[in-house]
Amino acid sequence: MASGFRAVVFDPILIIAKILTLQCCFYTTLGLWIVIADSIGGIHKSVDQIFDFREYEGTYDGWLIIGASLMNGFTNALSLWWIVRRAKQSLDFSATTYIFHTVLCVCYGGLPVLLSWWLTNLLSFGIMTIIGEWLCWRTELQDIPITGNLSSESTK
Repeated sequence: MASGFRAVVFDPILIIAKILTLQCCFYTTLGLWIVIADSIGGIHKSVDQIFDFREYEGTYDGWLIIGASLMNGFTNALSLWWIVRRAKQSLDFSATTYIFHTVLCVCYGGLPVLLSWWLTNLLSFGIMTIIGEWLCWRTELQDIPITGNLSSESTK
């Protein structure tokens, strides 16, 4: 075990647990945003809306799914901040989340050929990464509270 401030210890179980938790949060919040979009637009709910790139076409339904995916970037920034808590690791975990999502989409519906799917996911990835990193950075820069009375009068 390394000693010192912020000692880095390689813990693959913790990393895998964070990846799985972040992936679960990703699909839970995406599902919630899609349910909200479906309720607004009166669209038939389907798993295709999460995994099939054809749902991102420029129709009314497609624009609602695109909006839900972009909102998912914002909520997953909060998940990233809550789970990872390190600005230095934000890009890694965001990229892992979207790589897994892309692989699952390819397995489900084939290689996405719509530009709107790629742009939506890249923009959502950027939102998640930048805002998540900013939130982690703000948390890391908070003052560390020191307990005890360190005033000059107490040392006399």
